[in-house]
Amino acid sequence: MKKISIILLFISGILTAQNKEHKESLSGIKKVQITTEAGVKIVAGNSNELILKDYIKEAKDDCDECEEYPEHHSQGQHHNHDKSFKEKTKGLTPIYAGGRDNTNGFGFSIVKEGSVLIVKDLKSFYQRRGVTIMLPKNLSISVDTGTLGTAKIDGFTSEVEVNTNTGRITMQDVTGPITAHSSTGPININFSKVNQTAPITISTAVGEIDVTIPAGTKANLDLDTNGTVYSNFDIQPASKKGLKNVSGLKKITSKLNNGGVKIKLRSHMGNIYLRKK
Repeated sequence: MKKISIILLFISGILTAQNKEHKESLSGIKKVQITTEAGVKIVAGNSNELILKDYIKEAKDDCDECEEYPEHHSQGQHHNHDKSFKEKTKGLTPIYAGGRDNTNGFGFSIVKEGSVLIVKDLKSFYQRRGVTIMLPKNLSISVDTGTLGTAKIDGFTSEVEVNTNTGRITMQDVTGPITAHSSTGPININFSKVNQTAPITISTAVGEIDVTIPAGTKANLDLDTNGTVYSNFDIQPASKKGLKNVSGLKKITSKLNNGGVKIKLRSHMGNIYLRKK
């Protein structure tokens, strides 16, 4: 009977952690700026709210996070220590160097500045497994994951800006405009369609870039790399009669479907993969 009670408490602890969330109204907000050192998953929601949730590993996710935050497979492993931790911290408030937690214990500071919502993670990479953030799909987003964090973004039709240092950037079912940069991490983006209103810029110093766009996309391509460009588009590099390439990179410029929005892909050392679907 005692063993059954322990098992039920353990399961209850896991479910409580998975169901924990914090909601923030987005009334009057046009852009959300997010900074964190952990892995962040940002998904499109159906309400005009920001919803914070603990990062929950899904079967369809790849395992790149194993290198970034290996604890993500073991939600609930530390719940045996919850009771003693709660006893130790009873009546005490966490103090963070970066500000005050106003998210009901999530360890974030959320502040409105005009039409911009600033979401700041107060915990370090070593304190957080990761976080899931739900936002409306048409809201502009800016994300910075610091030195070690990764970024996964799914389902947005708005402008998205992402910056990481070593972490991977992954986007699915987005339209742009997109600005994405990682110092050493790979970047993988799958567009549902390509917005023609503003340029798309994707860059990494040493990582690979893998981009998928619809076959009918109208675009002016600007592809720079010391690696190799691979594509199933019929790309015809613009000729430069009488001129030689004086830059350090191998640069390819071309048009898709008679030209359109500028798509710039740049990797100093990694390969570039441009796919049509």
